[in-house]
Amino acid sequence: MTIRGIAHRGYPVNYPENTLSSFQAAIDLGFSHMELDVHMSKDGVPVVMHDHTINRMTDGSGEIRNYTVEELKQFTIASEEKIPTLEEVLKLAKDRIMISIELKKPKLYPGIEQNIYEIIKKFEMEDQVYVISFNHDSLFKLRTLSKDIALGPLVNKIRPHHLRLIKKLHAQYFAVNCNNIKEKHIKKCENTGVQLVVWTVNTIEQMRSFQAYPSVLITTDELERYKALSI
Repeated sequence: MTIRGIAHRGYPVNYPENTLSSFQAAIDLGFSHMELDVHMSKDGVPVVMHDHTINRMTDGSGEIRNYTVEELKQFTIASEEKIPTLEEVLKLAKDRIMISIELKKPKLYPGIEQNIYEIIKKFEMEDQVYVISFNHDSLFKLRTLSKDIALGPLVNKIRPHHLRLIKKLHAQYFAVNCNNIKEKHIKKCENTGVQLVVWTVNTIEQMRSFQAYPSVLITTDELERYKALSI
């Protein structure tokens, strides 16, 4: 049975986040969606990592944008893994799981929207991917590139103008901090046909609370815990 839920950066509780092994684990557990974070190398290659530096995750240091992808591949994550490119992750995931791509700090990477969109098109995965970001200007750039690509604003707290933003963007998704969701928000998204995504839901109490609303797509680090409650 496919589990309707989003594996946050793969399965970060048991594997290094945003790595091929972490994403493979989410696929193996039968999750319907997974989320990843994208930055861009010095030579314009979108790479998958949460932070804009490699300090926390690798045996190196410095900003991603200051290294070519070949240089980034010299660093190691958790003694054996490498920083994956977006292409590598899409190749792994194609026809197996929906993918949420979060654009991180796009102002640091001129042209990242075009580069990401070209990769999605290359793999013919327009129907398998949606892009989210706190930078809503970046989402508008993507919308100018494609009227069909699925987009979703990321917000910490819902404000009245966000509903206007969704309409203007023709956004299909809306990703919100789970601590700031009320039932009226869930109903509003249901009534307007927008897929509400909540992040990050890790406790059993939180999971049960949101599972009362089947329309909500839940993001979690605790994949096996969520799977046990979903069966």
